[in-house]
Amino acid sequence: MNPHAMTRRFLAAAAALLMSAGALAVAAPSAAAQEDETDSLLIATSQEVDTFNPFKRRFVITYNTSIMTYETLVRMGTDYEPVPGLATEWEESADGLTWTFQIREGAKWSDGEPLTAQDVAYTYGLLIENQAIRDWNIDFAGNLVSAEAPDDTTFVLTLAQPSPWDVLTREVFIVPEHVWSEFPDPSADDANELPLVGSGPFQVAEYATDEFIRLEANEEYWDGAPGFDEVVFDYYAENDAAVAALEAGEVDIVSGLNPAQIGALEGQDGITVNNAQGRRYVSLTINYNSVTQDGTEFGNGHPALKDPVVRQAMHMAIDKQALVDTVLDGNGQPATSIIPTIFEQYHWDGGDQLLGFDIAGANALLDEAGYVRGDDGIRTMPGTGERLSFRFYQHADNTDYATIVQFVSEWWAELGLEIKPEAIEQGSLNDLAYLGEFDIAFSGWGVGPNPTEQLGMHTCAVLPTLTDGSERSSENNYCNAEFDALHEQQKVESDPDARAELVRQQQALMYADTPVIYLYYQNTLEAYNSDKISGMVLQPSEGGMITGQQGYAWAYVTAQPAGGAEDEGTPVWVWIAVAAAVVVVVAGGAVFALRRRKTADERE
Repeated sequence: MNPHAMTRRFLAAAAALLMSAGALAVAAPSAAAQEDETDSLLIATSQEVDTFNPFKRRFVITYNTSIMTYETLVRMGTDYEPVPGLATEWEESADGLTWTFQIREGAKWSDGEPLTAQDVAYTYGLLIENQAIRDWNIDFAGNLVSAEAPDDTTFVLTLAQPSPWDVLTREVFIVPEHVWSEFPDPSADDANELPLVGSGPFQVAEYATDEFIRLEANEEYWDGAPGFDEVVFDYYAENDAAVAALEAGEVDIVSGLNPAQIGALEGQDGITVNNAQGRRYVSLTINYNSVTQDGTEFGNGHPALKDPVVRQAMHMAIDKQALVDTVLDGNGQPATSIIPTIFEQYHWDGGDQLLGFDIAGANALLDEAGYVRGDDGIRTMPGTGERLSFRFYQHADNTDYATIVQFVSEWWAELGLEIKPEAIEQGSLNDLAYLGEFDIAFSGWGVGPNPTEQLGMHTCAVLPTLTDGSERSSENNYCNAEFDALHEQQKVESDPDARAELVRQQQALMYADTPVIYLYYQNTLEAYNSDKISGMVLQPSEGGMITGQQGYAWAYVTAQPAGGAEDEGTPVWVWIAVAAAVVVVVAGGAVFALRRRKTADERE
C-alpha cells in the first residue's frame, strides 16, 4: 500500500471512531427543545443569494447555505485537517490515480430516502459529464476520469494525474440523484426549488429576497439533529442596523464588524465579541486582460492598465500598513499575496520582491515609461495621448471600502492619475467585473487551507469562452504559462515542503505581474448573543472564528440554546477537542498536517 494511503486510512479510521463519540453528544440535545416553541438561531447577513446550486456558488452566503445543506465525502476539521464525512474511510492506490471511499451506512437524505454510493457517483459524474458544471470547476473536474459505485457503500474515483490534496480537501457537495436526475439541466437554477433536499445538518426551506433565508434542522441527519430547530439568515443592508438588532435581541450573530462597532459592543451584558485572525483578503482587481480563451477581447478597460509598469506604480503608491492602521484599527495585516498569513505553510511574505510605499519611486517609473503630465497634471499615454483617467468601483454597502477609496485616490492623484470613484450595488458590480466593464474594482475571497482552488481561479484554463459575463470561473482573466506550469506541479506534488515552495513561486509571479493588488488580510470581527447561545465550536479551535468557517459549519451545528438541559453533561466541544487532539497525535508527521499561526464563501 502507498505509505501516504496507509496514513490516510489510519487517520480516517481514528477520526471516525472518535467522531462517533462526538455524535452521541451532538444528537442528544435536540430532544430538550420545547415541543411548542421553535429554537431559532438568527444570523445577520448583508449579501443576497446568487444561486442555491452548489456547483456554481460564488458568494459567501451561498457557500454558507451549501455547507449546511449538503455533505462532502471528507469534512474539514476544526483545525483544517481532513476528517470523515459521508466517507468513513478512504484508500489511495499505489500510483495515486484511484481512490476508494467507504460510504457511511444508514445516512439518509432529508426527504427520508437512503443516501448511497450511487448518489456520490452521480454527483462526481456531473463534474465529468455536464459541460457547464465541468467548466465552472475545471481546475478540479478536468483531472477526473471516472466516478463509479460498484455497490451501495463503495465509491471509486479515478484521476488522470495524482492529486491527493484536491481529492481530500476539494468541497464537492453530494446531491441526491433521485431529485437532481429529474432536472432538465442540473447546471441551471432548477436546483433552487425549495425546500432543498440534502444530507447536511440543515436544509434551506424558505427564502425571500432582501428579507431572509430559513434553514430547518434535518431530523434525518446521520450525525444527530443540531441543537437549534432552525437557522435563519436575516438580511440587513447596513451593519449598523445589524448591530442594533443584536443589541435589541432581534438577531443572535453579527459578523463583518468594524473596530468601532466591536468597541461599542464589548462589555455589554449578554453579548460576547470575537476578534479572530481571518482567512479572507481584500484586494483591488485591475482590468488589464479581458479576453476569452480564443483571444477575443471584450469589455472597456483602460488600455494603460495593460502596461505592467502602470500597475506596479499604482501598487507602489498604496500604503497598506496605513490602511490596516486606519481602516481596520490594526485588526489585520498588510497583504502580499492571495494566501493569508493564517496558512503560514503556503503564505508568501514577499521577500526581496516586496514593494514598499514609495510615491517618488512610482512617479519615476511612470516618467521613465513616457507617461507625461498634461497641463492639468494628469498623465497621458505615450503615442495616443489618452489621459490616465480610471473608474474605481466599490461596493455601495461597505464603509471600509469607501474609506480605502479616499486614501488610495489621494495617493494615486500624486502620480498624475485621475480617479473617478463610484459606489455600486454588490451584484451589479460583480456583473460589470465579469463583463470587463470597469478599470479598478474591489474584490475579496475567503481562502481555505488547500490553496489550489484559489490559485486555479488565475489559470489560463478558466478564461471565459464567451463575452457575456456568464462564465465566472476566472477571478480576473489572469493568464501566465509559467504560473500554470507551477500550478500543475503543485497539484501532484506529494511532499508538503516541496509543494509549498511551488505555491510560493506562483504567488511571486502574480505579485510581479500585478493583475491584482492585495491590500490586507482582515481579522474576523464578530459578536453573538451569549445569553441565548452556548457550545459553539470555533475554527481553528484555538482563538478561531465563528462565521468564516471552512468545510463544515461547526459553530452552527454545535450551537445549543443556552440555559436548558442541553448545557448539562459533557459539552460537545469537549468531545470534538479530544477527537482533534487524538487525530493529530495519530497523524503524527502525516502529509496532511497543516501548520498555522497559533495567535488567533467566497467572493464578496
